[in-house]
Amino acid sequence: MRLISHSNGLHTVDKEKLGKIAIIKRCIIFFIGLLILGFVIQMVTDFVDNLGLKSKFKYVRIDGKKIEYKLKSSGGSDYTVVFDGEIGANMYEWDKVCKTLEADKKLSTFVYNRRGYEFNDGGDLMTPEEQAKILKNLLKKAGAPEPYIFVGEEYGSLVATNFAKLYPESVAGAVLVNPLSEENINTEEFKNSIKYKYYRSEFEKIGSNFGLTSLMSKMGLTIENKSFEENIDQNELEEFNKFKNKKNYKEAVSNELKNLYRNASESQTEGLLSNKPLCLITSNDDDSIKKIGNQSLTTVVKSEANSDTLSLLDSDEIVNGINTTLKEVRKLAKSS
Repeated sequence: MRLISHSNGLHTVDKEKLGKIAIIKRCIIFFIGLLILGFVIQMVTDFVDNLGLKSKFKYVRIDGKKIEYKLKSSGGSDYTVVFDGEIGANMYEWDKVCKTLEADKKLSTFVYNRRGYEFNDGGDLMTPEEQAKILKNLLKKAGAPEPYIFVGEEYGSLVATNFAKLYPESVAGAVLVNPLSEENINTEEFKNSIKYKYYRSEFEKIGSNFGLTSLMSKMGLTIENKSFEENIDQNELEEFNKFKNKKNYKEAVSNELKNLYRNASESQTEGLLSNKPLCLITSNDDDSIKKIGNQSLTTVVKSEANSDTLSLLDSDEIVNGINTTLKEVRKLAKSS
């Protein structure tokens, strides 16, 4: 109420009514304020997390981007086994396999994290072919002795076949674990099967700038590589959890899912590895990827594991596949 001028009387003042436009403006201002607050909180959280983290691996810079790796070499190695893994996993995926292989003093092992994973810098979308070119440069800078025996699981199989197409003289053989067939990726059925996951990853990538993805993760609403997380040790898991909701990681996962959704790989030509030993560890007996090898030099191992990250769940099977391939590689080298 308000006192009327030149009067002792009072009258009620109506509250100002907000129009639809004014309400929308206030909602937009409130939403922008939340985004700014979330962005600041995310920046502070990332800064605090980074203070307590330090990579235990070596790294090089390629095109100005940091890429970390681990090379185990005895100096007298005749071959280097190069590992490339699944979407959403990191180099810890290969710990069990590498530990067993390191008993062979004539063999080097090389593991690395693709762009955006763990301590690596992020970046724009790269096709599997471009990732293979980065890997070639990384192997050279790290001093990994040629020739290479590639071991690629899931998405890593695409990087491996692209590498073999670009640099055939550098590849002596390959072991592909639950490989992704480009023929299958090119089907509408596959595209539909991955569409929802890809769109979710795009949303999570955007949300990682404002703390939204971290909140969703606590609620169990983000894309997770459960098989990987459940089979690495506690220290590795704690480190991984520091990165899995950050922008670089979410960007890397989204970019690689986009490559699958858009079928951005064209490397698996017939006879690609026709004169080289190839081992396929797969649950699919009739995997079309067999066409890249020569029947007499190709071994197909039927995997009974109905899960992701076979490298952690059944490392012995992969070690056997590598040793079988290595035996054939050395036999061919001796006879040539």
